[in-house]
Amino acid sequence: MTLNLTEFSWWHVVKAHELDKQAFNATAWSLSTFWSELTQRNRYYLALVDEKKEIMGFGGIAFNGADADIQTMVIKPEFQKKGYGKKLLDALLEKVHENNSKRVFLEVVAENKPAISLYLSRKFEQIAKRSNYYPDGSDAVIMQLDLRSK
Repeated sequence: MTLNLTEFSWWHVVKAHELDKQAFNATAWSLSTFWSELTQRNRYYLALVDEKKEIMGFGGIAFNGADADIQTMVIKPEFQKKGYGKKLLDALLEKVHENNSKRVFLEVVAENKPAISLYLSRKFEQIAKRSNYYPDGSDAVIMQLDLRSK
């Protein structure tokens, strides 16, 4: 099965919300958060879909001046470790370059070693750690990709 990237739209919201709850439990976004994100002019979201256009992952960025923040990135478990996370991240970073952003930030659960490894492979660096950041008490690793010298 091949998954393709498409622009995230309103018809992805309900399935994306379900996927988000499966992936993040207590830290999952509410439906209203998804709807709010779609209304923001400084946001860009992509959906990873199968041949039936069912959502298998998604990710998005907020642009704030010269900086960009990866808001979220989720891949269904059965499609993880197959290169789809890299495909999605690379497409988001391409939009960052188009927007001429100078830095990209993100936060990730400290125990999520596969995600951290993915970000490190794309030259993100850990710049901080926040203890008890998430509602379940998990720590967050704050990462940055500095594009100013590239």
